[in-house]
Amino acid sequence: DIYDDFMGLDDSGASVPLGLDEKEKLYLECLDSFYNEGGKAVLPDNKYEQLKVDLEFSESRIMTYSKNEIRYLLANKRFKMGKPVLTDDEYNALRLQLKKDGSSVAMHDAPRCDADSGVCKMDMRVDKGKTRLLYLPGWAGGLLVFSEISFWTLHIDPLLSILLGVVPVYFFADFFTTKIFAQQPLVVTSPCPKCSALITVYFGDLLSVQTEAWIPKAAGPPMPQIEAICGSCKETLIADRDNMIIATLPMKK
Repeated sequence: DIYDDFMGLDDSGASVPLGLDEKEKLYLECLDSFYNEGGKAVLPDNKYEQLKVDLEFSESRIMTYSKNEIRYLLANKRFKMGKPVLTDDEYNALRLQLKKDGSSVAMHDAPRCDADSGVCKMDMRVDKGKTRLLYLPGWAGGLLVFSEISFWTLHIDPLLSILLGVVPVYFFADFFTTKIFAQQPLVVTSPCPKCSALITVYFGDLLSVQTEAWIPKAAGPPMPQIEAICGSCKETLIADRDNMIIATLPMKK
């Protein structure tokens, strides 16, 4: 039965249950062999399907990973084997895209420090919750206006107008948030590379305050690199939106 637990073989050839880690490793081996070794099969088709279903009904995180996340894991595996399947540029581009997508697979848990410059870098994570909150005014205002117009012109029930207005309000909220309320909005979080305290960094502009030079010292369009100060250790940091990295300043010589 395909829904039975996937079993392995011990040294004597007897069937034994495999742990979750072993199943995930075997699943990645199957994918790696198929895509990077010319379609070579590690398991027969029926065993592969049984393994896949077993993982889908377990607590495996592997089955929730996207295509790019699997590709990243396999690229790391191949690199450690001394058989890279991606160039450095391709690997860096893939990792950067995963970081921008908020994938935890491509994140480093500890800062990376350069002994010569003294610069310590840490990966930034997209804070999807706080970023979505920026769209709340557009959503709320759009639904209110759409409901009022629908009620007074078409005499539609407010609850029904909310359902009918989901699609147009979505586009209105996106336009209002990115063009009027906030420009190029992005909220990220990261541990401080120096003291590990959690830092929240906002990229973009609100109500064009910076773009329109309402604050002379910060005049200009939103920049991909901004300065941030850790609230705990007071270290001055540089947050880089393009590379999704926050770093300390070089040591003064």
